[in-house]
Amino acid sequence: MSDIVKDIENFFVRNRDRFAYIHAGMFIVFVVLILVPPFLPLPDEDAAIWNNFTLLVRFLIWGIWFPLVLLSVIFFGRLWCGLLCPQGAMAEYAGKIGLNRSIPRWMRWQGMPIISFIFITIFAQLVGARDYPLTAMEVFSGTMILAVLVGFLYTSGRRPWCRYLCPIGPLLGIFSRLGAVSLIPPVPPLEKGGYRGDWDGKGCVCPTFINTSTKVASSNCIECFRCVNPETSASLHLKIRHPGLETEEIKNREPNIWEPIFLFLATGLALGAFHWQASRFYIQYKQALGDFLLNMGLGDFIGRSGPWWLMVNYPDAGEVFIWLDFISITTFLLESMVMVATILFFFTAISAVLLREKEEIAATITRLGYVYAPAALVSLVLGLGLILFQSMIDLGLSKKTVQVIQEILFAGGGAWSMYLAFRLQERWSLAIIPNLFGIGFIAFAWHKVLF
Repeated sequence: MSDIVKDIENFFVRNRDRFAYIHAGMFIVFVVLILVPPFLPLPDEDAAIWNNFTLLVRFLIWGIWFPLVLLSVIFFGRLWCGLLCPQGAMAEYAGKIGLNRSIPRWMRWQGMPIISFIFITIFAQLVGARDYPLTAMEVFSGTMILAVLVGFLYTSGRRPWCRYLCPIGPLLGIFSRLGAVSLIPPVPPLEKGGYRGDWDGKGCVCPTFINTSTKVASSNCIECFRCVNPETSASLHLKIRHPGLETEEIKNREPNIWEPIFLFLATGLALGAFHWQASRFYIQYKQALGDFLLNMGLGDFIGRSGPWWLMVNYPDAGEVFIWLDFISITTFLLESMVMVATILFFFTAISAVLLREKEEIAATITRLGYVYAPAALVSLVLGLGLILFQSMIDLGLSKKTVQVIQEILFAGGGAWSMYLAFRLQERWSLAIIPNLFGIGFIAFAWHKVLF
């Protein structure tokens, strides 16, 4: 195994200078997939992915790319970010010719990725980014422009967008702690007095601002392999580990309270995004909110439609949102996010109190908050992969077979979270029960959507 790992490491080191060609190729793919469909007619009712380019693009982005990027971190870490993501790459190239300003304090605030994720998720729901190419172009091109602008303004040769503002970066970061690969420094990293800052032996600076000499966490590592220079004493090395090891050892792997907070909020927001489209409760909520706003004298306002770039407005497709839809969807998603996050925090806090560790209660809550990562990951992959699973049925697999595959994956995520609950608490005790209730709550909420 060590020889294989060394060969993989050497391959990336040898070809590191060729990554630019991959970045250019991915940018071209991005342009084709995002900018071409808006100029094509909307698909007919009889259209399918094998005879309609717009539907094919929708399938590739929402059925293949998004769920597989999330799943890929288990096997490859955040290799997508360092090798394939066109936004991060273009942001870094813009920085090389940019203004090289220092990163403002507000951008370095650890709550910024949460705000970015919430805004993009809700906005994508409101404009129908999954269903309409024009608004998909708006969302993806908008984030691309923002990424390039941030790269141009701040630092040179770094990726402040990836570290501080990317909407899905923190999600990939949390899940990469479950991953089977990592880049690690010499052991012990400071045995010979340490290394200067985040510079390695050849003066290569980490684009995501990691101090490579003391690196113990994978969450911010995008695996660009710039810190891997085998001929230097400060070089990091590729390590294969069993999935979940970093999370099992989270106590010594730079646990960060913002990561469980993000995980709790993202889980609630994702559940809300799926539930509002299929839940009777949302219909009742919308009606109650509409009655309330009518009584407030806002009937004329909430009955109007808005511009296509702010909410779904496609009369030819038979789908037009009004301001009531805009307000009800936004508030429903936010309320779902807060409710789920509160429930998960409550169960985690109860477990932390019952565990009675010597560490501060906040540190125990942080550590136990990572328990829900596998269940949340698998649920998100299954939810985002509904298009993929439906396509499997269309291509000939029986509905029963596809459902069995989904249920096996779903059960696997829950079982992995339960295993983590035991590993993080290091023993079976009463304290594990609230964690199990939290895992069960996630499973129940997602099961209502998926099956």
